[in-house]
Amino acid sequence: INEMVRGWAPGVEEALIERVGAGRATRLALTYASEFPDPYRARHAPAEAAADILRLAALKGPDSRGVRLFRDEHDPSNQLHLKTYRLGGLIPLSEAVPVLENFGFRVLEEVPIPLGDGETGYIHDFRLELPSEAEVQAILGRADSIERALTCVFAGASEDDEFNQLILFAGLDLKPVIWLRAWFRYLRQTGSSFGLITVVDALRRAPAATMALIDLFKALNDPAITRRRDDRVAKLRKDFDDALSRVRSIDDDRILRRMR
Repeated sequence: INEMVRGWAPGVEEALIERVGAGRATRLALTYASEFPDPYRARHAPAEAAADILRLAALKGPDSRGVRLFRDEHDPSNQLHLKTYRLGGLIPLSEAVPVLENFGFRVLEEVPIPLGDGETGYIHDFRLELPSEAEVQAILGRADSIERALTCVFAGASEDDEFNQLILFAGLDLKPVIWLRAWFRYLRQTGSSFGLITVVDALRRAPAATMALIDLFKALNDPAITRRRDDRVAKLRKDFDDALSRVRSIDDDRILRRMR
């Protein structure tokens, strides 16, 4: 009722004021609020528009991409929403869907939202499904890190392959995934017959071993560690061995040992 009385656009400005203060909120509302199409206004509260406006305003230019991962109150327990943002043009589905699938999402639906008939920008609202082993709350707790990784891949600054699933399912940031990808390629050059998907699945099924592997690499190579390095390395080797003892697949065990 309050939204009906005050109007949708003033509601957007009010929501922006709560986030960024009156001065900037007024400028952003004047720039973006009137650009949203009627179907969006009918389905989304002003607070949601304010969140979208802030992501659009953060973009640097037409080649920039923005991403926001969240859960709608009506989503089933194994589903999330992800919005992508771009100024001045669509993000083709042929570009977006493979990226999301390589992160481990299943794309159920996509709704394009043109702002100002697309001249101001585009929002793509994806409804995503997660596999049964995914811990949704843990993923949402790392939303900032996952969003940064997705943004890098969409922008072409990081590679797009199944190793990116480890960001969701092993709790890794983007840099450790880059290391694992490089180690896999080295092992292939030394004669390892295990393929990319097989290696990713092994790392994904043993997140504790994968995390211990990364922590061990950091402890061995981080120049910032100047005290008790040997003690830390010994502990992490034991953590890795303990995690490895819980691995049931012979192939997974072989892959993880070779990665060490």
